[in-house]
Amino acid sequence: MKILALKLILLLPFVFFSQLHSAPDEYVRLTGKVTVTKESETWIKASVPFGIIGHPKAQTYSRSKPTGLADVVNLEFMNNIKVKIYLCFSNEFKKKALRSANLTDAQFYQYYSAEVEYLTVKIDRNTKNVHFLFPAVLAERDGFYKAGYVKLVGYAVEISQNDVPFEITESIFFDKYRTADILNKFKAQAVEKSEANKGLLLPAHLISQSYLDSTMVVKKKAESNY
Repeated sequence: MKILALKLILLLPFVFFSQLHSAPDEYVRLTGKVTVTKESETWIKASVPFGIIGHPKAQTYSRSKPTGLADVVNLEFMNNIKVKIYLCFSNEFKKKALRSANLTDAQFYQYYSAEVEYLTVKIDRNTKNVHFLFPAVLAERDGFYKAGYVKLVGYAVEISQNDVPFEITESIFFDKYRTADILNKFKAQAVEKSEANKGLLLPAHLISQSYLDSTMVVKKKAESNY
């Protein structure tokens, strides 16, 4: 029994490592850029378009058949998927007011984040869209939303299964920068500083169920009524 337990312990990191370090876009990919646009007089909408290429366990199934209930997986669906977005805007109102001060652009950056977790997502060839909403009045107050146009500094998208991120190309955008080092530093800043604005960027389905996709089932958050 001790030997079996030891084998299982040794196997778990391998399974985790193999999924975490899958080839870029092997299982999930972005099918376009994140868009941030005016949705209404009340909301600004951020949309994440993605597609599922295949199931991580497809190769395992091709080599051996399941022997127990826990091993059975429907390869037409992917379970426990989380889509998280980070957005960065510049407070242009403060920037204009303090234009004579010796401040860097980064000091005016404001970061926001939100996530949607899915119990299951159907695997098909269609693009899935996850939508998030941000109050237009706050964007107008801080000067990055004017005359129907939203000025976005950057974004980062993370899609994971069981909290293990998939490798996805072009999941980070930051102004004019393209080098991996700068993009990763931008994401790290977004992860850290978006906590200060937690709850302002919302999953769109919390406002209206019309944003839900019939091929994806949202997992209800324990601390919410949704």
